[in-house]
Formats: sequence, structure tokens, C-alpha cells
Amino acid sequence: MKTSTITHWEKKIEHAIALSHDDPYGERDVRTVAAMIAESYDNFSHKFVEMYGESYVHFAKRRRLEAGAGYLRHSDFSVKQVAEMCGYTHSSFTRGFRELYNESPVNFRDRLYLPNEAHTLAETSKATTPHNDPQHLIFSTDRTLNVGLPDYILYYNILPQNNNPVKSMVEYMDRYQQQLHTINAVLQLSGAMVITGTLDVVPVTSYSKMMMYAGILVPQESVYDRAHRQIQLTFQESHGLYTKMIPGGSYKKLPVPMSFVAAGLPMYQFINTSCRSGYFKMSGNHFFISLTGIDHCEIFIPWQKR
Repeated sequence: MKTSTITHWEKKIEHAIALSHDDPYGERDVRTVAAMIAESYDNFSHKFVEMYGESYVHFAKRRRLEAGAGYLRHSDFSVKQVAEMCGYTHSSFTRGFRELYNESPVNFRDRLYLPNEAHTLAETSKATTPHNDPQHLIFSTDRTLNVGLPDYILYYNILPQNNNPVKSMVEYMDRYQQQLHTINAVLQLSGAMVITGTLDVVPVTSYSKMMMYAGILVPQESVYDRAHRQIQLTFQESHGLYTKMIPGGSYKKLPVPMSFVAAGLPMYQFINTSCRSGYFKMSGNHFFISLTGIDHCEIFIPWQKR
């Protein structure tokens, strides 16, 4: 393929992936997604396999089952509840889960470590400068704040991956972060946050397939209607921004005096330890980091308030 053709299809496939990540119940079939990215069903199906290495149907199914695996790992939702949250019946979820993971959801939930976990943590450690906090003075449950957040729309870029997503995130973040802070400054969005995170489920998704993002989180409140229109009309196409709904609710907020690069690995270890020990359980798979300064950031973790 010509370079221009490759670039065209890379953006189309990235758009399709973004659409899937905003479809938690798997309600959009292949033909619907193809139409939404203005491509024929046959062309889209063929190019997705050729460039992504699996069919769109398989990708979308895997993504939803990985979401289920994340809920099993870090929440205390029942298997039936998890199935419904991923758009499955209890029996179809259990059947699909066994096909992908070769074990039942119940047995998976009891695992101390996941197959991808050690590799993901090792690669993340190599790609970043993780903060060392052996006494848990910073990554401590005593320092978390319970906050309520509204529903948001996330306008975001998928960061270049290059088969090493965390390393690529570190390399490219400054460029994307500047762009997003500029949008925030131009629109004077006092309640918005510039954030980063992963679209996938850590540590369930294999490291090489993880997709990191940088985005601006804008509340879905009437006072921000004008801002949403301005972003959609002025910035969305020119900046290549995708959209994703981020549910509000109860979050654990943890301010940390370090960059997102230093915070990433100890953040995951803190979340995993807290969930496994029962200090809190997550209500969703996607924690995120608010990029508040060069040597400061804030971690937000959705949790099941009882």
C-alpha cells in the first residue's frame, strides 16, 4: 500500500477502535461501525484484519470480555452483574469467558496474578521512572479523598503505540498535553481536566495491544453546552479528537507530588493492593491521571461506595 493509503486506513481503524470503546454493551455491529467511519463493510472488514491482526468482531468481543475480567479482578460485582455490564447474559458471558481464558469467571476472580501482569509491570518500569515509596507515605489510603464527579465527555487522542505503549506515551505526551491545555485555556473551562490513561484494562489486556490516550474531560452539564459545541465545531476534526462518555459518581482522589511518568506504576500497585485487600473496590475499569503540573498530578479511581 502507498503511504497515504496506509495513513488513511490507520486513522479509520483507530476511529473504529474508539467507537468500540464507547460501546460497552457491544450494540454496534460491523456494518454499523463501517458506516460510521464512511467505509464499505467489505473494505473495512478486510483492512481491519490486515492491519490489526484480528477481525473487528473478534476485537470487539475480546474487548468486552477483557472489561469483564477487569471487573472480576477489581470489583465485587457478581458474575451476573459483570455479564450484564458487558452486554452479555450470564450464560453467554461464562461461555465466552471460558473460550478466551480457558477457565470460569469464578476461578479467574480467585487468581492472585494474571498471565499478562508481570510483563506489563516490567515493561512499564523500563519505560518510566517510577517513584519509590516503600513506606507508602504518598500512595496511602489515608491520603485519598472521596469525591463525587459529574458525567463527562472525554475528547481524546489515541497516542502512538509502536508495540510499546507506555514508552510511546512518555515520548509523545508533551505534544498532546500542550494541545489540550491550549484548548482548555482558550475556552476557559474551569471544571474541565486534561487527563491521561488507558482505553484498555490493566493488567488484563496484553501489553503490546494496550492503547494510551491523552484527553480533555468536560462535564456533561448545561453550563458547558457552549463549550461542547465549540470543541466539536472548532477543535475535534482539526485535532483528531475522538469522544467517550465517562460516567460520574464516587471516585477516590489521590494528589501526588510527581509527574504522571513517576506516578503510573506505583499508582497501579496501590490500586491493585487496595482492591485485593478490600480497602475499596472499583466501580469501573478506568482510573485516570489529571495532568495538573510538571511535578504534580491527581489520580482518580472510580469506587463502589457502599
